[in-house]
Amino acid sequence: MAQPLYIKPEIRPNLGISIFTVPKAFLGNIGIIQHNAITSWTLLKPKPEIILFGDEIGTAAIAQELGLNHVADIECNSYGTPLLDSVFAQVQEQATHDIITYINADIILLKDFTQAIQQVCQHLETFLITGRRWNLDLSKPIEFQSPTWEDTLCQQVNQTGCLGADDAKDYFIFPKNLFPTIPKFAVGRGYWDTWMVTTAAMRGYPIVDASEVVMAVHQNHSYGHLMGGKNEAHMGKEAQQNKTIGNVQGQGTIADSTWQLKPWHDQDSPRVSVIIIVQDLRICPLNPPILGDFDIIPPRIGGLGGQNQLNRLSPVVNSTSARVNRAVESVLAQNYSDYEIIVVDGAGNKGVGSREGSPLAPLNKGGIVIKGGYLAGWDEGTGNREQGTGSREQGSPLTPLNKGVTGSRNLNKGGIVIKGGCVRVAWPTANRKWGALCDRGLEMAQGEFVIFLDSDSVLLPDALEKQVAAFDRESSTLDLLLSGWQLVEGEKITQVTPWQDLPDLEDLHIWKLEKLWQPLRQSNSMFRRSRLDLVGGFNTKLNQDAAMVEVILNLVFLRGSRALWLPEATCHYFGQSNTIPEQSSPVAEDIKEVIDSIFKQPTVKGWMQKLKARAYRFEQGTGSRE
Repeated sequence: MAQPLYIKPEIRPNLGISIFTVPKAFLGNIGIIQHNAITSWTLLKPKPEIILFGDEIGTAAIAQELGLNHVADIECNSYGTPLLDSVFAQVQEQATHDIITYINADIILLKDFTQAIQQVCQHLETFLITGRRWNLDLSKPIEFQSPTWEDTLCQQVNQTGCLGADDAKDYFIFPKNLFPTIPKFAVGRGYWDTWMVTTAAMRGYPIVDASEVVMAVHQNHSYGHLMGGKNEAHMGKEAQQNKTIGNVQGQGTIADSTWQLKPWHDQDSPRVSVIIIVQDLRICPLNPPILGDFDIIPPRIGGLGGQNQLNRLSPVVNSTSARVNRAVESVLAQNYSDYEIIVVDGAGNKGVGSREGSPLAPLNKGGIVIKGGYLAGWDEGTGNREQGTGSREQGSPLTPLNKGVTGSRNLNKGGIVIKGGCVRVAWPTANRKWGALCDRGLEMAQGEFVIFLDSDSVLLPDALEKQVAAFDRESSTLDLLLSGWQLVEGEKITQVTPWQDLPDLEDLHIWKLEKLWQPLRQSNSMFRRSRLDLVGGFNTKLNQDAAMVEVILNLVFLRGSRALWLPEATCHYFGQSNTIPEQSSPVAEDIKEVIDSIFKQPTVKGWMQKLKARAYRFEQGTGSRE
């Protein structure tokens, strides 16, 4: 499990580093790509030492053009592929700095690269830093003379970039003498990068995941230099030789990291935001806007784990406010305490409150004490994620809870102190669709992870604890975690194990739409917040089930997010009849809307377009609402 290391925003790197690489021939598109990448390295501050190895066409010329060191004489195998043991050995002699970096010659680096190295060096003496990359279609020379080239590139990545897999490692940063010798690995072939991670782990070196703070941009390219293309590079003869030479046994992915770099954040910010979505409740009357009119049932000591407690919660609840109370209570009863609760009132309260928030004196209602809280109001009629002042792209105009206010962020409920248990109420936008309500909650959310809890469901007492632990086990490589649930109908409890029908969440494709409808529900899904930001939140025009399927396809199929199962139940759904099973069957209208939305995304690749006809053929075989 990776330990967090936060990057300070004001850090000014002054550490010298040496970067080395083995470029391909500077011909055609790959020539442009490599020129972009290497030029970006020269603009890092402080400027690093850069050493280019090999005698491929154009290598000497770009070294001269950019004032770089060039070592032409390196050993190659019988296929003519450079061998890394020769390169690493010469770096030990050539490099003038104590910190060295091997990087593939198609990776663009930004200023956050040296900031991350500086921070790690202040905390660790030995280390191996690596991280996920961002894949981007970029075939033209970058205008580095523009003072905004980094901002422009970041914007392109945010709009159309795709996260690299957790086993794709394109850079390694380490003290010069950490790997004095390595086996005779062929560069650009599979398994040698796996050897680096597994060997570091075996030797007890700290492995640092920089994915969350370093935007390493991989420029997509073909593998025309190999007869077998990409598969030959990763799994072909030379890759298998690398595996044999290095005796590579383990997986050696970024998920094996023991440290994780994270952006600096307010220490009062919770790790988890639990957003409770209410589509038919007026939390308080139009006048006056007082949170005290929203009664919260005091939590029962011992949580919701015992059968007696479950029986007390399971009967059909006719009152919407009582269902919300039940959902809130299940959060307050969690074993895990680093959370916040946000209730989104989908009924809306026109004219209630103001965007700036209304400071309240501490409230004591029904056993709940809120210290230093703000009641955030929202005028009806603001926009959604596509337009208007309510969009998350422009930031939330709401004053955060407990910011600049005397008092703690804790709730004292019936004598129990809940760390991070602040309750905030959000009024929605004019759009009352489920996705718009989720986006409204996201505007207020401060957590690293987000869960959307339906008001007809409750969390099991250890849900957040197990979900956060699963994320932490995977360092930064996990973006979405799904689990099972229990359907409660009176005295009957049905265990739902959706992973049996859809075992591989890392292989979600558009043609799996029908299988996606059942397992992708809201209350059993935890998201990494930054990934939802990446895709702009939810499609606010779709129905609830369709919006959930669409956002996950967008994340995994289009943007490279990694999803896994937590193979156990984390919540109860309280069925009204057989509400859950009935709603989990897709209909033609919803299927078509999801397909239309996916294929309109700017991140759709050419090979994906070929799947469009197949996806619509599936949709035509699906039933309609009527």
